[in-house]
Amino acid sequence: MKILNIEDISALRTKTIVTVGMFDGLHIGHRHLISQLMEQSAKFDLEPVVVTFDCHPRIVMEPSTQLTLLSTEKERLQQLEECGVPTVALIHFTPETAALSACSFVRGFLCGRLNMKSLLLGYDNRFGSHCNNDFDKLPSLATELGFDICRDEAVVLNGVEVSSTKIRQALSHGDIDTANAMLGAPYSLSGTVVHGRHVGTSMGFPTANIMPDDSYKMLPSTGVYALRATVNGSKYRAMANLGSQPTFNRQQQTLEVHLFDFEGDLYDSIIKVEFLKHIRDIRFFNSPSELAEQLSHDKVMVNSFFEKLTTKERL
Repeated sequence: MKILNIEDISALRTKTIVTVGMFDGLHIGHRHLISQLMEQSAKFDLEPVVVTFDCHPRIVMEPSTQLTLLSTEKERLQQLEECGVPTVALIHFTPETAALSACSFVRGFLCGRLNMKSLLLGYDNRFGSHCNNDFDKLPSLATELGFDICRDEAVVLNGVEVSSTKIRQALSHGDIDTANAMLGAPYSLSGTVVHGRHVGTSMGFPTANIMPDDSYKMLPSTGVYALRATVNGSKYRAMANLGSQPTFNRQQQTLEVHLFDFEGDLYDSIIKVEFLKHIRDIRFFNSPSELAEQLSHDKVMVNSFFEKLTTKERL
């Protein structure tokens, strides 16, 4: 996949069909849009180009606002490549970019630099400055500059239109089933294993204390989860305690992951974890031994969950 910095492009010679968006999480709605992009490109002999941003606009425009994202820039680009997108035009988002109206953005970037002949919009997609909102004038601009505009339909799951917002809401309630169904894949994050308090080891459940790679990456609601963990290319069944440790009077939120059938030192290793199932809420136990007994029960529950998966789902 080619990744172009749109500011460095003078003008493409190849005629293109373009779609624009943040594509946070690259959920099944985004994937439907990209499949339409590829179909239309083949039908009209246009090069498909996905235009996206190096960071979420709110990070630049509302830096004090607490923001959670479903995917990092690296993850988004990898997901787009896995979807077969041949070319991504990356825009460095700045206050100057934010000030552009929709028509100015299309005229200067999409037509002027990407030689766009067709614009494919998501079902609810809008862009351009809120202060100079001329998005509704795009049809007139299309006639002037000679490009087509088409809009994709919404993807509906169980009566709900799929969106990044809906997925964040599901994750915030620990509804991993809904979030993963909308994503089309397990929700995941990567991080580095750092030193913790070694409480799990003392109870026979050694855990990896994971520090997420990106501070904007969303964590699901607190709880105990069944996970798939990947370390150095190897996959393991795992369970996680996400949240505080009330039994030990610890209020700090942590992600502690116990890998099944793993032996070795994980410190400073990079781990990817995929959230597969919410097992239970976090609660207080009267003693470490009572907690250890519950963890043994949790492990049985997680193994039972994995045994019910198909061979393909376990991978």
